[in-house]
Amino acid sequence: MPQLDPTWFASQLFWLFVSFTLLYIVLSRVILPPLQNVIATRNNTIENDLVMAQDLKAKAEESKIAYENTLIKSRQSAQSLINDAEIVAKSRAEEATKALDQQIAVQSAKASTALIEQKKKFMDELMPATLEFSSMIVEKLTGHAPSKEQVKEAINNAKTAQQNG
Repeated sequence: MPQLDPTWFASQLFWLFVSFTLLYIVLSRVILPPLQNVIATRNNTIENDLVMAQDLKAKAEESKIAYENTLIKSRQSAQSLINDAEIVAKSRAEEATKALDQQIAVQSAKASTALIEQKKKFMDELMPATLEFSSMIVEKLTGHAPSKEQVKEAINNAKTAQQNG
């Protein structure tokens, strides 16, 4: 093999040195600077993106805290409004109940008065028939016809006893 021949070592070493020197110069002066710029730009972009992400994360946390505070305040406000509405509704219901109770009491009193008057009217209308039937019953039982005044007095005494007792 010619590479292992010691007579060729010097020229091979020379061309090896020249090739690597030229390769080093071409790489260090022509190819590597744009690559280093691209890598530096990429690193700067990544660092800027990370810083921006941290800022956005901090803003998002602030917004979240503000949202939660607003939500808490809204809930408290809603609960306060609900409590106020319940109090107002209860007071209105109590007022309406009182008004209905008063109306019912008035109507009940009117109805009672009307019933008493109606009862009196019916009793007055039934009085002649009652007198006649009572007279007939007493006459059948005793064989003696009482006078209308006696029957009327007995019926009035029974009515007063019923009203008092």
